[in-house]
Amino acid sequence: MNTTRRDFLKLSTLAATIQIPRLEKSGRVSGVSSAKTPTILLRSSWNDNNIGDIGHTPGTLRLLERHIPDAQIILWHAQPRPVTEALIARNFPKVKIVHGAFFNQDEGLQGELKTAFGQADIYIHNSGMSMNYGLFNYEWTGTMANLAPFYYCIENNIPFGLYGQSFDKFAPPSLSLYRDVLSRASFIYCRDTESVKFLKENKFKTPIIEFGPDGCFGIDVRDEARGLAYLRQAGLEEGRFLVVVIRTNTPHLNAAGKGDMMNPAPTPEQQEQDALRLGKVRELINSWVTTTGMNVLIAPEALKETKYARTMLYDKLDERIKAKVVCRETFWSADEAMSVYARAHTMFGMEPHSLIMGLALGVPVVHARSLKHGRKGWMFRDIGVPEWLFEIDQDSSSDITGAVLSIYKDYKTAKVKAQKAMDVVKSRQKETMAIVQKLAMV
Repeated sequence: MNTTRRDFLKLSTLAATIQIPRLEKSGRVSGVSSAKTPTILLRSSWNDNNIGDIGHTPGTLRLLERHIPDAQIILWHAQPRPVTEALIARNFPKVKIVHGAFFNQDEGLQGELKTAFGQADIYIHNSGMSMNYGLFNYEWTGTMANLAPFYYCIENNIPFGLYGQSFDKFAPPSLSLYRDVLSRASFIYCRDTESVKFLKENKFKTPIIEFGPDGCFGIDVRDEARGLAYLRQAGLEEGRFLVVVIRTNTPHLNAAGKGDMMNPAPTPEQQEQDALRLGKVRELINSWVTTTGMNVLIAPEALKETKYARTMLYDKLDERIKAKVVCRETFWSADEAMSVYARAHTMFGMEPHSLIMGLALGVPVVHARSLKHGRKGWMFRDIGVPEWLFEIDQDSSSDITGAVLSIYKDYKTAKVKAQKAMDVVKSRQKETMAIVQKLAMV
């Protein structure tokens, strides 16, 4: 029986699950020829209005650049992302960006995107939670837009994988479709171990289904000029402010009140939920200012919160506390945010990606997540800081505030915890990139 390239890659990947290849000092995988310059096609950059969706891209690009330095990297944006693309141009000048939908009515793959797939030695779908059906909606177009490139890879013997995904729901009849396609991937790296369990319980047969941190953990880009200028303007002193990031049940600012799949027009129940959640955040801010005497920066992870953070949180603070609180009302890109977060004492967030950026910078963090946002919050437990993970609707205000103040009271220990968590992340990054390199070099 003839062995196809696809069969060979399958066997190669299966072997990798038994023994991770040894990396030489150069970053190459031992035993892999250095003659080939691999081409990696990365699909990423889901949104310019959320610094987490921006941050996935420079994070994963940095990992690929560091661990596979000879690779040619092509970044695919289905839609133009001007903010992200400007950041990539500043920090990754060798990366080529291509645009285009994989299909459009009667039109199939064409143009620069078709050329990119023709050049690719491996295709990677970057971090997120796009491989779900029924979690936020029951719309098939988005599902097929994500899965169609995988089928193309199968037909054209291009190995493919998912990097730093979380999985939460496969409503009928989607499970059979997802299981069929993704079982033929070379790897699925889940950013939380609960997603690993979920896939295995649903009998996915992918050769590698393992924990692999969100790509945003690789981020190291900064805009020091903008960041330092903002700190001066805001009167924030390095090492002497708490960053607070919120998430509300509110629509995008351009949604005309209608909302979308993740930001619906709030129901009365959701408005009450916001009030309870932000009441806990107000108590945290009050206690921080009273106990430490330090400032607070209410920072936006999503564009929409530049409005709602003021009207729903800042404006409701006591005047005495307001004097120590800055509410940023302009949005920013991930590199400016990184330059500000690098000077924070501690960070608290209802969103995870600003906290990922903080940990990447060595800043202690506390995450109070909503269970509605899926399994991704478990990543903080999985990297070794379960005491910094809370459920905003179930855990008490005193418990959440207590965790933040515990960091303040024993800051040296907290900094060590943050470093150890990143040591776990970096170890997995090295191992996962070794597999990507091995597949790309075949």
